[in-house]
Amino acid sequence: MSKNWSYIRDEWLKSTTIAEDDAKWALEALINTEEDLFEIERKFKNNQDALGQVRNLKKKVKETISSKEISLDDIALNTSNSNKVQISVPSNLNYLLKVWAAAEGRDLSSVAFQCLETGLREMKSKGSIPSIAINRYDSACQKRIALAEVNNLLEKYEISQNEQK
Repeated sequence: MSKNWSYIRDEWLKSTTIAEDDAKWALEALINTEEDLFEIERKFKNNQDALGQVRNLKKKVKETISSKEISLDDIALNTSNSNKVQISVPSNLNYLLKVWAAAEGRDLSSVAFQCLETGLREMKSKGSIPSIAINRYDSACQKRIALAEVNNLLEKYEISQNEQK
């Protein structure tokens, strides 16, 4: 017997390591479609083919998940999630970065990014970055993970419905 949507959702809420508020925030992406999911489940019990409806509903939910993610900070995983940042560096640092890149057969931007990433991680661990910025960053990360897990829930639901058939 396949698991229904309510069971899958409730089990995830119990087992996720995501903070409850963030998990519920992510589930809001599905609230408007839960009644549709329940109706599809009833149709499956009556042996009516509802796979097309599940797929259409899944598209709608993925759009909602994407818009919730964009609402976090105007960055979406489905589109380019990087931004171009231009900085000026002294010529001796520029030379060091170029030589480093050449020595490792990498491009300059990847070496510069490695430096930036390493520096930010070190500054974060030392407490040099304002705590409000770290809190906002951590919260956005939690919500992105929650949205990914909710998307995975929908995948599990679809698989369970396919197995039922």
